[in-house]
Amino acid sequence: MLKVAIAGCGLVSSKKHIPAFLKLKNKVKIVAVCDLNETLAKEVAQRFSIEKHYNNFSNLLNTEKPDVVVICTPPQTHAKLAMEAMEHGSHVLLEKPMALNSNDCDLMNEVSVRTKRKICIMHNQIFNPALQRGKKLFLEGMIGDFVGMNLVLSTPVDYMTSIKDHWSHKLPGGVLGETGPHVVYLAKEFIGNIYDVDVFTKKHIPEYSWSNYEDFRIVLMGESGIGTVSLIYASNNWMGKLEIIGSRGTLSVDLQAQTVIKYERTKLKAMTVGLSLLSEVLQLLKEFSLNTMNYFIGKRSDAHSVGVEQFVESILHDKPFPVSGFEGRDNVRVMEMLVDKMKNKKYEFARSS
Repeated sequence: MLKVAIAGCGLVSSKKHIPAFLKLKNKVKIVAVCDLNETLAKEVAQRFSIEKHYNNFSNLLNTEKPDVVVICTPPQTHAKLAMEAMEHGSHVLLEKPMALNSNDCDLMNEVSVRTKRKICIMHNQIFNPALQRGKKLFLEGMIGDFVGMNLVLSTPVDYMTSIKDHWSHKLPGGVLGETGPHVVYLAKEFIGNIYDVDVFTKKHIPEYSWSNYEDFRIVLMGESGIGTVSLIYASNNWMGKLEIIGSRGTLSVDLQAQTVIKYERTKLKAMTVGLSLLSEVLQLLKEFSLNTMNYFIGKRSDAHSVGVEQFVESILHDKPFPVSGFEGRDNVRVMEMLVDKMKNKKYEFARSS
């Protein structure tokens, strides 16, 4: 039985990580939670029937001696907390991004190697069942050779944009630093190593002066192709869709509805388009039926839950985790490229004007 401690009692902790670990009660036990806000830590501990709560991370490590520490604090705190946990003998699961810069990632990975403690990153959408099915179908050749990909993520205004004191606005790149890591690791699943980037930005809501931009359009150049990304923070809608474009068709993956639909239109004749539409409707009905059945029988998988279970198995059986500290470091490297590109464009615009 692994002893687990949770650092950070915010939204992602209480909505995702704690419920996911509680599902594995035969393998793990959450022994304590920790947050600088002791009132919050106490409330979360009581809500989930966790015996202890702390407002001092060092005290938690010294007293509880956990096998695993899950870090759900803002990313600028990750390096310090993760290294301290590993020095105390704990394996670490970090929320994305791993850190705010590559140097901090290198320091964490050095401690991981020296202490022989795992450091793993929760790139949660890697574990999304729809992404896994889409990738499997692609690798099986359903849509032919890889041509390119497109990602669209929309986050409602009231989730981050309109909240003046939200921690994401203090990140390098602002809200891009919060959502950007998702698109980078999703794109890498198909375009491989990313060696160049470009980014275009627009501000839609001037009254939210603390929000740098609400519209990001990104180009990621990878070894296997190009990924294009739209990140929108100015609407009231959630969206998470990925298109994998092949030489013989396209797979459309809805990360939120967990559906995968194949599009194929080799000609623009009325019959071809009509049959394509019919195929798409039938596929969607099948996906809807499958998701509905899984929902009612309790088998609809949450990406965090799948990731947490794989992390626990990697500790118990000393197996590799899909997102190592070195993979997390590469994600941060690409994010640094994007932020640098934004800064340079702002500088060039200011100079030309």
